[in-house]
Amino acid sequence: MRLAIDVPKDVARALDNETRREILELLRKRGPMTLSDIARELGLSKSTVHHHLRELRRAGLVDVVKEDRGAPLPRRYYGLVRRLVKLSRPRLEDAVEYVARALDREDDPSTSLPLAIAAAYRAVLESLGVDAREVLYELGEEVGKRLARRCEEGLKGLERVLSSVADSVRVRRDGERVTVEVEGCRECSDLPYGPACPLEAGIVAGFLTELTGRRYRAEEVECCGEGAERCVFVAEPASDEERPKP
Repeated sequence: MRLAIDVPKDVARALDNETRREILELLRKRGPMTLSDIARELGLSKSTVHHHLRELRRAGLVDVVKEDRGAPLPRRYYGLVRRLVKLSRPRLEDAVEYVARALDREDDPSTSLPLAIAAAYRAVLESLGVDAREVLYELGEEVGKRLARRCEEGLKGLERVLSSVADSVRVRRDGERVTVEVEGCRECSDLPYGPACPLEAGIVAGFLTELTGRRYRAEEVECCGEGAERCVFVAEPASDEERPKP
């Protein structure tokens, strides 16, 4: 599975300029403005603003949203025509602390470094406010299916797989319902931004799907990231609506 953010080349080119980003931010905060207002606010010449507005219009980010024809010279107001995602600077101190704790969990650098790398990506995503839960869950499903094909111990194999990111794992089966309890989850125990186990939930679902031949869905009902003593996942066969179409 290849994950990517598909940004059109013209949009990427338009955004790859500090002045154009300042214009977009100004229009986001103030709403439609004339070329003269933008130039005055940013301390730029009108010719410079005209050039950047032209590039932003080509990219479909900005356009003339209204005109005032009552003045001696028509006044054109430029505004945003695409809603932009605003990303704030990550809370670096919190992210560093979380990654440092991930490093401290293992004495062996060959084990602790992969944990720290995973922790870094997760901490930055969470601190930016990026909601990647659905993608992480679907990715976990694919990982779980592949891991199940390599295991021959059934549910014991699931315990062994998850033990690599936890102090202990217990898997219980009650009919078709499977409960997974994870003590000392290394993925979210110290994360300062709340629950962060959709990847693990997806792994549980994918593993059981491959193991049983039936589509499973898994939900995290308790999470160390929210202050619980353990992470608990409950998995059950998917309903007819959730099953993929043949």
